[in-house]
Amino acid sequence: MIAPPARHAGVESRIRVCHVMSADLWAGAEVQLATLMSYLAGRGELELSAVLMNDGRLARELRRAGVRVEIVDERHNHAGRIVNFLADFLRRHRVDIVHTHRYKDTLLGILAARLAEVPHAIRTLHGLPEPVNGVGAVKYGVLNALDRFAMRHFADAVIAVSRNTADALARRGHKTSAIQCIHNGVDTQSLTTRRGRGEVRRELQVGPETLLVGTAGRLVPVKAHDDLIRAIPLILQRRPDARFLIAGDGPLDAALKLLARELGVESKVMFPGDRDDVHDLIAAMDVFALPSLSEGTPMALLEAMALGTPVVATSVGGVPEVISHPVNGLLVPPQNPQALADACLDLDANRERALTMAAHARRTIEESFSRDANGRGVMNVYRAVSAATAARTRTEPGPSQPSTIDLCRALAGGLVRYVRARCHRASVVALQRQRMRKLRRNPARLTSALRSARRILIVCHGNIIRSPFAARLAAQALERHGRVSVMSAGLGAVPGCPPHPTAALIATARSVDLSDHAASPLDPATVAASDVIFVMDVPQLIALRERFPEAASRTFLLACLSTDTPLEIGDPVDGDESRFRLCFDDISSAVRPIVRTLCGADGVQ
Repeated sequence: MIAPPARHAGVESRIRVCHVMSADLWAGAEVQLATLMSYLAGRGELELSAVLMNDGRLARELRRAGVRVEIVDERHNHAGRIVNFLADFLRRHRVDIVHTHRYKDTLLGILAARLAEVPHAIRTLHGLPEPVNGVGAVKYGVLNALDRFAMRHFADAVIAVSRNTADALARRGHKTSAIQCIHNGVDTQSLTTRRGRGEVRRELQVGPETLLVGTAGRLVPVKAHDDLIRAIPLILQRRPDARFLIAGDGPLDAALKLLARELGVESKVMFPGDRDDVHDLIAAMDVFALPSLSEGTPMALLEAMALGTPVVATSVGGVPEVISHPVNGLLVPPQNPQALADACLDLDANRERALTMAAHARRTIEESFSRDANGRGVMNVYRAVSAATAARTRTEPGPSQPSTIDLCRALAGGLVRYVRARCHRASVVALQRQRMRKLRRNPARLTSALRSARRILIVCHGNIIRSPFAARLAAQALERHGRVSVMSAGLGAVPGCPPHPTAALIATARSVDLSDHAASPLDPATVAASDVIFVMDVPQLIALRERFPEAASRTFLLACLSTDTPLEIGDPVDGDESRFRLCFDDISSAVRPIVRTLCGADGVQ
């Protein structure tokens, strides 16, 4: 915990809080901060301010709430200047608590707080880190590692917006005493529409009886708008007049429009961009769909529920803490367009039931996810932090204040540890890849294990594409040789999740029926019962061996015996049908020599 300098101890009763945020977006975190500040601004015991690194919608909302706002434009100031600006502001306004919201805010805000001798730091974690691929992955990984280090060692409290997020923090080593779960909230009194449902639908050229399914949010991978677009042809099979709306902007705008064109549904889906009347759009929808891969407590979902729009959402992150299926909404597995389509059609076919769910959803927001409930929770954190300081000052001197140099050293040490861990991981991957190549050249150990095997386990990540196809393909070829059974499972499988619809379609064309498949998470009993285990790629090989070290000697890559197939079989989940076909070609080639080894000359045709 950060100890207070003497000038703050018990001198004044008002708590001075400064929020620091990059504010380069108008997304869930920004909406929540604006909502929170509209509540806190009315509390006489607080003196509020905010330093933002970009001017824009959030700055306007905070000023409208009566909050002092300063802008230090990150486009014209490097990190050092931003820290100096922040430190000067914090010092001049004698801030007691710095409250940050994203990794950039946290790193720069805590450095500035050290320089200004601010006694406390609080961090709100609005969600778990989003997966990042490509060139930006290393930079994001470094910043995320530093952010975690700063939260763990320099934040008095970390506010998690869902129990799921709080549990993840605890598993990653954060002190449970410092973690506070405070769900996001919406202001149901001010959350109103400016135009009626009929007027909005006329503007969109959507008839009163036409099914309108929509969503709103950043057009980024984690929001999985592509799954909603893939659900459109499935919905159109039963409701050919349906229309779809995806509001928001982001880096995937062009790619999503291209996908709609490729699927032949371009004329059915609207992309209105970033709108300031998004609440009008949501209220005009028949179904609000949230197909995300990861969430904290999504503001768009809370707003849709408060506006009385029936909702369908993926069962990820903190969403199940908001939606009680099927009382106030419907939950579906992630990355499953068929399930998403079925849920939307269910609400369309049962309009009375959908309206009842929407009424329950509105009550859920009013009772458990209101602005006032969120604000009271944050206010209690501020009071507790300040009270702990006052008590410590009266009874005994607190620990010495860590210097800015100490903080820089600690952050640098965290960076070094992160880089070392990444390098170690890369070396482990390279070593295992080399061993698998060597095994492919001399597969005696694998062939020997197969000849005596009775139970084969094939593993991928979600158990909805690669492993079920490989297992069914092998099982069909081995059907006449009853001595061997083949199972499949997933390292990150959602229990009961059906196969990916594209995978099921292409598998059927290859005489493999996946219609009754349900995903199974990998568990110790299944691993223990397996004589030989196959995975798709080296990271999965390492993950399985780390979780089940006793199975290391009987775990191999599926393609180890197939010299004309890539050693690792990638996941086609984000690709088109051609990616799936290529993946299944590789799996078919990899399975043939396995089956030949298991049952002699007979193989997969």
